[in-house]
Amino acid sequence: MEPITDVWELFPHQRAVRAFADRPVPDEHVTKVLQAAMRAPSSQNGMPWRFIVIRDQAQKDALSPIYERCFDQVYGTNAPDRAAGRQPWSQVPVLIAVLTEARNGRTSMMTGASVYPAVQNLMLAARALGLGTVMTTLWRLENDAIREVLAVPEGWEIAAFVPVGYPETPMGKSRRPPLEGYVFEDRWPQE
Repeated sequence: MEPITDVWELFPHQRAVRAFADRPVPDEHVTKVLQAAMRAPSSQNGMPWRFIVIRDQAQKDALSPIYERCFDQVYGTNAPDRAAGRQPWSQVPVLIAVLTEARNGRTSMMTGASVYPAVQNLMLAARALGLGTVMTTLWRLENDAIREVLAVPEGWEIAAFVPVGYPETPMGKSRRPPLEGYVFEDRWPQE
């Protein structure tokens, strides 16, 4: 994928990428996407997020079978994503775990309202650099096992994983229906 500098071109070209080329992601690109994530708005400017950048093959090898079990549990072993080339985490160039502060042992919609804009900034910045990403929360089915591999301390929860890399195949615009039917004026339409 080519880099995109026009923000209005960036939005329709952001897509979920699940198959990555065997090409390393430069450190400066990882730094840029994390800097973009840090610029996201957050409640009271609290920035209740942390990021774990996973490049170590042993770590990816430890996480990958956990994610695969979750995938199989939800979609089965013959899911179309498998046939379409979805890669196991062990083969993804970079995994970024996005963590959020869990106050009193809990996260909330308000915490999510802060952390997910950071995830979106990260993903848009990656796409602007010609990288592909996808956000996943499927691994939460085995949250404790993932936390153990990453040594996540009490008081923090993993909000999402974002695999990052150069797409294996060129990606065009995302497919979306027209805006009508998704936007209502002033309130939900009455029958």
